[in-house]
Amino acid sequence: MTAGLPSHPAQALVEAFWHMMEPIHLFGGYGNTYGLIAAAAVKEIDGCDAASVSTVESTGPVSHGITGTLSAQADQVQFQEGEGPCLDTAMRERWTYTPVMDGTGRWPTSNQRLADELGVHSMFSCRLALGSAPEATLGGLGFYSLSPDAFSEADQLLAILLSSVTAVLVNAARQHDNLEGAVATRQAIGEAIGILRTQSNVTSEQAFQMLVAASMRTNVKLRDVAREIAGQPDLSDPTLTKD
Repeated sequence: MTAGLPSHPAQALVEAFWHMMEPIHLFGGYGNTYGLIAAAAVKEIDGCDAASVSTVESTGPVSHGITGTLSAQADQVQFQEGEGPCLDTAMRERWTYTPVMDGTGRWPTSNQRLADELGVHSMFSCRLALGSAPEATLGGLGFYSLSPDAFSEADQLLAILLSSVTAVLVNAARQHDNLEGAVATRQAIGEAIGILRTQSNVTSEQAFQMLVAASMRTNVKLRDVAREIAGQPDLSDPTLTKD
């Protein structure tokens, strides 16, 4: 307890939250950040036996930062059935608590499978979002327990606080990775233009137009054409011509 502050349940909650956040930092992109978040949840939230981050991608939901086999398989059960707390919180709800997993309620099939196949008997899920609109969702944060009604009010508040910070970290990680990808693409295009200028004795603008023409002829993205050329300084790509 911090000196000079009165004893209060909220103070204990704040201290628990700071302990949970200490090991979490944005470093090394998605994977490391997600792993630290899920590991912190298991360590600091008393009722949590396993955790994972699920993100919403163009191809569907994807699990990240899983803490072990339990959370990996539990996520997959919900993805396979197309229902479950993780999916609903990612797209509809801010958070959901399922104190007893059985064949009743909103997700009867997935919840029954989670209980029968994996021994999951309660679950808390939070939405990851920077805005309230459904299209603003980034995904969900799932907390699994092997015990029924395992998540106390304090556990749930910690989970909600963690999800708020996680949404910011996930968004920052995406922007960081997108920026790195953009820089790498620009570098590859620059290298490819330099190679074309040397090999074909053309201007930078002409070299760039050659890249565009090759991309259109081969139906390959410009960045991929550039990367291929940048990795082949002998200009062996037969689709490139000076015309």
